[in-house]
Amino acid sequence: MTTPTSGSDVVTSHFEHHGFRFALLTLSGPGGRPATLGPAALEQLGAALDAVELSDVDAVTVTGTGAVFCAGADLNNILEAGTPEESEGIARQGLNVLAKLAAMPVPTFALLNGAALGGGLELALHADYRIAASSVRAFGFPEVRLGLIPGWAGIPLSLSLMGPEATAKLVVHDSLAGRNLTARDAEAAGLVDAVVAESEFLAVALDMATAILAGEKTVPRPQPSQAGWADALRAARRELDSRLHGAAPAPYRALELIDRTVQDAASPESVVRAFGELVLSPEARASIYAFRLTQSLARNPAGRPAVDPRPITSVGVIGAGLMASQLALVFARQLRVPVLMTDLSVEKLDKALDWVDTQLAKQVQRGTLTEDSATQIRGLISLTTDKQDFAPCDAVIEAVFEDLAVKQNVFAELEPILRPDALLLTNTSSLSIAAMGTRLTHPGRLLGFHFFNPVAVLPLLELVRTPQTDPTSLATAFELAARLGKTAVLVADAPGFVVNRLLTRMFSEVLALIDNGGDPAAVDRVLDQLGLPMRPLALLRFIGPVVQQHICETMHSAFPHRFRLSDTLHNIVDAGLPGYLDHDGEVPPEVRALLPAARSVDPAKARSRIIAALADEVTHMLTEDVVAGPEQIDLCMILGANYPFHTGGLTPLLERLAGTTHHPRPVSAGSPSTKDSISA
Repeated sequence: MTTPTSGSDVVTSHFEHHGFRFALLTLSGPGGRPATLGPAALEQLGAALDAVELSDVDAVTVTGTGAVFCAGADLNNILEAGTPEESEGIARQGLNVLAKLAAMPVPTFALLNGAALGGGLELALHADYRIAASSVRAFGFPEVRLGLIPGWAGIPLSLSLMGPEATAKLVVHDSLAGRNLTARDAEAAGLVDAVVAESEFLAVALDMATAILAGEKTVPRPQPSQAGWADALRAARRELDSRLHGAAPAPYRALELIDRTVQDAASPESVVRAFGELVLSPEARASIYAFRLTQSLARNPAGRPAVDPRPITSVGVIGAGLMASQLALVFARQLRVPVLMTDLSVEKLDKALDWVDTQLAKQVQRGTLTEDSATQIRGLISLTTDKQDFAPCDAVIEAVFEDLAVKQNVFAELEPILRPDALLLTNTSSLSIAAMGTRLTHPGRLLGFHFFNPVAVLPLLELVRTPQTDPTSLATAFELAARLGKTAVLVADAPGFVVNRLLTRMFSEVLALIDNGGDPAAVDRVLDQLGLPMRPLALLRFIGPVVQQHICETMHSAFPHRFRLSDTLHNIVDAGLPGYLDHDGEVPPEVRALLPAARSVDPAKARSRIIAALADEVTHMLTEDVVAGPEQIDLCMILGANYPFHTGGLTPLLERLAGTTHHPRPVSAGSPSTKDSISA
């Protein structure tokens, strides 16, 4: 291969393969990072396409390096746009450059060696043919989740290959869910023409390309059906309304553009204008900030000591309830080390193991585990009623009843059995870690290790330190969290930590409105326009009134002036009811009988009251140094409370709605870090 002059991000090579002459444009990012398409990279790509001597080639191919074909548009550049002209210019430049690939008079191929996301997928769609490595697991359009839309013709090009329903699913539904297509999925959908083995990918992909050029392989392009699109569009809008209530504009604009393109009414200029407007929206700024948090802080958590962690080769779990069972399974599956469970009775332990068996069987059925892997994981979990068997464990986590005295007794009983350097962990959701360790000889190795339910799904782990926590134990806990696939956020030993403290402050205000006569169904809807993942009373039903009342009591004991106790919640718990509302969102008669005389609720005033309370609580938490900064609060709410990206976690939302300021942010939406390569 020869390599004529090229920019640092695009290298052009010329060669022959099976008698056909190819120009190969290879994309790469600086410092080995994934290739992204900022203004300079687009200019280089355009220049490289212009420089191809078409009389000397039979085809033009584009590929990437490493595990990424192209990660898309450079979000640093997007964040720098401050005017409509600048934001629209991002879309125009990309459209103009990629159009050069589409206009080539010779066949063009995208050789998809790795992930192709956002603008990277749009680049590939401008080629005549797409050949992907079988190992690729990330084709998609993340733009809507980032508060944007595909701005480089991704919508019309996808429509021509897949039709409107599949395009709407990929561009809107899958984007909001954070899902991407595998190579095989993309082939089945029509986005990819062929999938070849990962081994010797470039040579095998070129074999496929020459077969197409020689006419030995044909690529059928059936016209996708538009039948049923009107009904599908209405259903998609209803789903968005039920989920977002109009809080995030990007998915609605994407659906509108899909529909207008189907009707031949969407011009490239209308897409440019829509893209430009969304780039400048607060939701896009918050979404990009949220994306960066989940990327940068997950890789580089604040507060991890610069000392070597101790190895964890065996784990003990105290308890056999649902949470303990989840913990045992996630430790065994992620660490692949022996996990020992204990409880007071064999019956409870057997029930826990039955639950584990059921979950493993479901994972095998779904194809997320092989039979061999499930058997291996199951073989790692053993049971005992004798705590003396925990002596070899490198780490032990308790998940027993949420009572301080009970947990103190557990650790006091365990300490003489374990080595002095064995890690002690508690999954408490609100109790003081330091108070749990008052009877320990070595309290420095006791930490909070607070998972969120369901454990296998939610990625947050609140890692709670005390003034006694020693650096090696803390480093070991950080390493353990990473091996479990969790994002650890370091939290001070303060009541409620982060997520439960903020959610309970919200509940305190919501329940006060109900205690004062507000209809629960009406109160439950006052936050709808924020587009949160669950309405408050649906969340309370999910948590359980008994558990939430216990957390409310803990927070009231710590901060009685800010966290009220609710009379109606007390009545709900005493009556053994599951919540204020039934599954249809209605107040059942048995609950209505426990409520005070009804009063009307002003939704705007009620919403302002809740927002002001949350802003106040965030200010208190930052003043108390509960976390390193607002970024950690936002990360906790995204990963632990499932807050969508358009909220930015929480503090950007509060700044917009309550006028509060919680800056500076090291990775704020307004001050992008050039260290992280981010793209769409």
